[in-house]
Amino acid sequence: MLRTLLIFLLLVFLLGIWYPIFGQQAQDLSFTQQDIVAYLSGEKTANDRHLLKARTTAAERRIARLYLQGWMEELQVKAQEHDYLQPNLHPAMDFLLAPYRGTNLYGILPAHTESPEYVILGAHYDSKLGCPGAVDNATGIALIFGVLQKLVRIEQRRKNVLIVFFDQEEEELIGSTAFAQFLQREEYDVHSVHTFDMVGWDGDGNGEVELGAPSPFLLPFYEKQAERLNIPVYISRGGSTDYQSFLKAGYGVIGVNEAVSKGDFSPYKDTPEDTYDRVNFSYLKQVTNFVSATISDLITKEDDYYESN
Repeated sequence: MLRTLLIFLLLVFLLGIWYPIFGQQAQDLSFTQQDIVAYLSGEKTANDRHLLKARTTAAERRIARLYLQGWMEELQVKAQEHDYLQPNLHPAMDFLLAPYRGTNLYGILPAHTESPEYVILGAHYDSKLGCPGAVDNATGIALIFGVLQKLVRIEQRRKNVLIVFFDQEEEELIGSTAFAQFLQREEYDVHSVHTFDMVGWDGDGNGEVELGAPSPFLLPFYEKQAERLNIPVYISRGGSTDYQSFLKAGYGVIGVNEAVSKGDFSPYKDTPEDTYDRVNFSYLKQVTNFVSATISDLITKEDDYYESN
């Protein structure tokens, strides 16, 4: 009896030590995403005590990057900064305004087998002036981290995964344009680019997801998982978001977001009311699971898929 009691007390003691270490990984996915959106939109502070009311100024964006870097390191992905200097869109403006300066943040989850190819997952981290940017676009960031949590557990990744958080999307896609140029300059073998912008609103409750300008070779992977998970999807060809930068650069792309083209998107976009309490976390989690399954297939089974079709 005494021996049994001692064993029980020892287990309680060990669990008390180890739970804080594994507790973060054991959390439900939506709770982690809630933490990310809450911090980035100024709902709460993190350990550094900074309260982000927007992600517009250079100082605000730097604080956001430091926070994202911490999450990347939590998932054992080394964070790297891509600093850029971009000219104004109209050359004449260079005489009046300074060039754009910004920093994209990226990291690489390597393949298990030798592969030159990179699947790129991207979302912008800036917001409009004075806007908390909860739906636009803390939700896109939270989606990427949710997907990354699942991808790190896959034991047979056949492609490298590069995650990137774009600066200055709200200023005419400056950050993603600079990153597309960086990929070309460094001669990355880019398999495809997947961008996520505004995935936290589902006003009519139908769970619909918009797929923007999908390259033909990518669409079957998304459609397969949409059918399996009973998620309605539709294709749009327009939209002003980061995938446009890579489409112009000649890469295979797809954009994933709430039903913007059908008008079912957050009415608080680009306003001070784009706050944490406006986010539909159930919808965010649903879209995250949809993208996770699709990207998992893409980096583990693409060759098998083409052989069977």
